[in-house]
Amino acid sequence: MKPITRSMHQTMLLLLVLCLSALGLPPVKAFADPPVVAAPTNVTLVAKSDTAVSLSWTASTSSDIMSYEIVSGTTVAAVVYKLSATSSLPTVYAFSGLSPATTYSFAVVARSAGGNASAPSATLTVTTESGSASVNIALGGVATADYQDFDRPAWKAVDGTTAVVSGVRNLWHSANVAGAHWLQVDIGKPRYTKRFVVRHMGATGGLVSDNTRDFKIQGSNSTMAWDDLLTVTGNTYNVTDHTVTPAAAYRFYRIYITDPGNTDDRARISELEIYSDPSLADPPYTPIDEVNLSQDLVSLGIYSANLTPNQPIVDARPYIEAALQYAKGVGIHKLTVDQGDYYFLSQAAADRHLEIVGSKDLTIDFADSNLYFANGHLIAILLTNCERMTLTRLKVDYLQLPSTQLVVSSVNASARTIQYTTMIGFQSPVAFNASSTPYSDAGALRVFVFRGGERVQEVGRLQASRNATSDTINIINDDKPWTQEANLAAIQPGDTLVYTDRSGGHTIKMNGGQGNTISYAEVYAAPVFAFLFHKQFNTTVDHVSVKPRPGSGRLMSSNADGIHFGNARQNNVVQNSFVQGTGDDGIAFNSTWLATVTGQTAARTLTMQRFINEKFPVGTEVEFMDGATGELKGTAVVTEMSPPYGSQTFLANENVTVTFDRDMPTLSAGSGMYPTNPNERGYGSRVLNNHIEKTNLARGILFAGIMNGEIRGNTIKKTNMSGINVNQEYLLSTFKAAPANGITIEDNTIEQAFLWGAPASEIVNSGAALLVNSYTPSGWSPGMPHQNISIRGNTITDSGRTGIRMENTDGGEVSGNTVLRHTLLPEQVYGVRGTADEIATQWEEIRSGIVIKTSDAEAFGNTVTPAYPLTTLLASPAAPDGPGGSYKSPVTLQLKSGSQRPTVTSTVYSFDGGTTWSAYSGPIVLALDGDYNFSYRSTNIAGVTETAHTAAFPLELDPPTGP
Repeated sequence: MKPITRSMHQTMLLLLVLCLSALGLPPVKAFADPPVVAAPTNVTLVAKSDTAVSLSWTASTSSDIMSYEIVSGTTVAAVVYKLSATSSLPTVYAFSGLSPATTYSFAVVARSAGGNASAPSATLTVTTESGSASVNIALGGVATADYQDFDRPAWKAVDGTTAVVSGVRNLWHSANVAGAHWLQVDIGKPRYTKRFVVRHMGATGGLVSDNTRDFKIQGSNSTMAWDDLLTVTGNTYNVTDHTVTPAAAYRFYRIYITDPGNTDDRARISELEIYSDPSLADPPYTPIDEVNLSQDLVSLGIYSANLTPNQPIVDARPYIEAALQYAKGVGIHKLTVDQGDYYFLSQAAADRHLEIVGSKDLTIDFADSNLYFANGHLIAILLTNCERMTLTRLKVDYLQLPSTQLVVSSVNASARTIQYTTMIGFQSPVAFNASSTPYSDAGALRVFVFRGGERVQEVGRLQASRNATSDTINIINDDKPWTQEANLAAIQPGDTLVYTDRSGGHTIKMNGGQGNTISYAEVYAAPVFAFLFHKQFNTTVDHVSVKPRPGSGRLMSSNADGIHFGNARQNNVVQNSFVQGTGDDGIAFNSTWLATVTGQTAARTLTMQRFINEKFPVGTEVEFMDGATGELKGTAVVTEMSPPYGSQTFLANENVTVTFDRDMPTLSAGSGMYPTNPNERGYGSRVLNNHIEKTNLARGILFAGIMNGEIRGNTIKKTNMSGINVNQEYLLSTFKAAPANGITIEDNTIEQAFLWGAPASEIVNSGAALLVNSYTPSGWSPGMPHQNISIRGNTITDSGRTGIRMENTDGGEVSGNTVLRHTLLPEQVYGVRGTADEIATQWEEIRSGIVIKTSDAEAFGNTVTPAYPLTTLLASPAAPDGPGGSYKSPVTLQLKSGSQRPTVTSTVYSFDGGTTWSAYSGPIVLALDGDYNFSYRSTNIAGVTETAHTAAFPLELDPPTGP
């Protein structure tokens, strides 16, 4: 009996409500009310200025509060978030942006982890100061620092209180590292000041020995250069009060600390108060919102020179870094350049050329410029923890490519060597003998074979050892069926080899962050992925291209995926983009395991090995999948860990003992654990209206472990493996994915899947042009881990294998799809194994247009048209040469099947209307008088026989002949 699901339960309750209503009986509640969230209380004014207030409140008594919203009427004035999963939630907050001498009413709303909101607290009415008297203009300002941690961020130094808040001493502190530290406040516009008050550690009741010793107060209007306003040395007081007369008004003020006054090198400031000077009129101020690096760097004091385009010896990195610093400090929302070529010759770190860290609400517009990066194995641009950032109109390439191209001179298939010459304009493969990767990921080199710009179908992805000579490369025997001696023998002199070194960084990488956009960007080469988005959410990729550089003669773009969302979070989209010539998947989204089960020591305790560097703190709800069958084994919540979470290294393959909140089912070693939280499973991932073609290895589009995703309106052509694949795989040690749930695949077009080089995969994970599957190290998974997959309205044309195959799925549909000409290349189907009956079943499935092996999936309205042979008749003479449409000369008949796919295995003919058929083996000569009705047909390797063709040949020979 199928278990009752939550949705079934809700449906039955709804039916009960309707029945009771029809009978005139009182209704019952069909669905549970959302949990009640307790409202905060006791909202109190802490401090105020002419443009800011600081409020405090008593925390909600509910246990799962993740944020507080300060509301004024229907407007949310500020939001206070929980600073980390383990930190306390502040109940004091200061915010600015208010008008002087204005009355406001504020209330506080609590919001739970589930998104449920409390009722508002009681309202507090506050009237801001007029500004005619001196006020603390730092209150609620935008505070930043050289370092911030989760419990004591910079804004706590401008919230108006030194009191303990939510059990935490209220202050900012730096990292405990030697050197200068700083805390900066942006007050929004230049203002004159006359007094500074610094409340040190002792003001909070902490150690007096932690009071700041040596520091300066500085002012700036650019954050690039600072004026000293006062200097203090040898301080021991808890509070220092300083009266000054600055020569100018400043927008930015900071405390610059050279001696924090303790042995741990950590600076500590409880409050920085900056008091206005109302006797002076603040200067007029028009904020700058855009900087052109080619025109404005000098005039704004950002850098010593402007960034001029088309200067190959000028390193663009320091110019851009200075502009980024200025933008972050001043709040600039757009950086741009004059169109041209820019060169990045130095490195921000060992593995990257340019890094953008923590930028928010910033657009960088490169004006359709070419950006050239020196080292082809480094990350070109790394964006770390950026939010709502847009990178647009750029064309990225490397000066030293991570690949080269060779022309075949000769092949020794048995010795597995290929002699070559290097194409003009490309580097010798000898350059790749020594690895250039900044990581420890150097492996075999990958080689792809082309003829006339097309992949050689007989040859799959080859691997070469790192010992090339000036004219010879050596192919590794990797025991793959598509790289054997017979395959190598298909390579001909004049063929082109693309010789790739898949190692190092990714051309453009986003690591962490949210709400970012990359648009109108082109990447022409990549050591691994062209674009990698790691743990992103609410991020958009729009009108992006990954392709060989136009006019360069290159045949490939990236050495691996084109666009890849790794460990995808919620609501990411790739749309309107073009991907061509990749060394792996065109577009991929994945959500991986958290850990692998290694043993079970008690009913509730498992020993586990961390997958990559995934984290699963106490309180994480997880689900398990059996490593042998793919069967889902239930959920649990992490309650205890050894070593404790705070003592773990978070390195790949770290061993951890985990205790859960309930007894665990029996889990074999190798079983997987993954999160149940949809937002950690790529919830809402969308791939829309993209064009992908010529993926030299792997798939056009891959969804692995994604929930509630959509693949719609895409065109995929000429892929080495499936055009679209939704999978759950744990065959590879480097890629273990959770099951998929709630995926819609609709209105896509797939052409010539498996017809771009010999497919470099066995049928178990590459069985159809559009494939939903799960597999284990031993083959197909017998379980049904996927749920609710819908495949609707797609068109699959000329597939080398099956058109559509959906398996390992509980629920869903396959409807309204069209499959035209499938199983065109069954001779390149690898991995068919098992008993004789199993092999026979597999071949029957391979020759089918649509295969559905699921639980409760509906199939209807699909159209399948197999690939029929097309036999051509050649007659000589080609037309009747006698009277009345007859032939007066003997007629020679020849049958041709051409070079179509699938390969024709037999051709037969008949002279009696198809009663008897004879195998065609060569030309047939009609040399006697008579009326001949000639029928013929062919059968291909997929077992499809065409409809018989018939032609009439009346012979009245001159001179007459007869029996």
